[in-house]
Amino acid sequence: MQCKNRQCGGELGDFTGYIESPNYPGNYPANVECTWTINPPPKRRILIVVPEIYLPIEDECGDYLVMRKSSLSNSVQRGNSGKGFQVPYVTYDEDYQELIEDIVRDGRLYASENHQEILKDKKLMKALFDVLAHPQNFFNYTAQESREMFPKSFIRFLRSKVLRFLRP
Repeated sequence: MQCKNRQCGGELGDFTGYIESPNYPGNYPANVECTWTINPPPKRRILIVVPEIYLPIEDECGDYLVMRKSSLSNSVQRGNSGKGFQVPYVTYDEDYQELIEDIVRDGRLYASENHQEILKDKKLMKALFDVLAHPQNFFNYTAQESREMFPKSFIRFLRSKVLRFLRP
């Protein structure tokens, strides 16, 4: 008999990280309730990316993934989940709110299959979140590294957003 990891939840406050179900990537154990609280540093906001999560309509496993903007019980968004999940997050400087919204709300980010794959690739998400958390780290990546890591269309997409934001 294989034991499943039942530990989960806690306080999160780093610039980037993951919210992960117990025993991920396997199925999580029954009768476990997990609560994570992300406390961003001052003057920072939180971006949570859900690249892929198994939410079958026909599955009535009775499990839920609930995300709240605050601790108030009426600030709830909910989804069913019958399998393990891993949800990355990043905190970013609130001065970049307009830029982040422009990137996230643009349908082109999700339209390309190549772009969708970026959101599922841990290494690429780590690089992207590193730059979102600390924009000056953009200059740590050479042009060659960027071209090797990301599709040209993604680099063009981000570059146009950033340049428009920095040079209005």
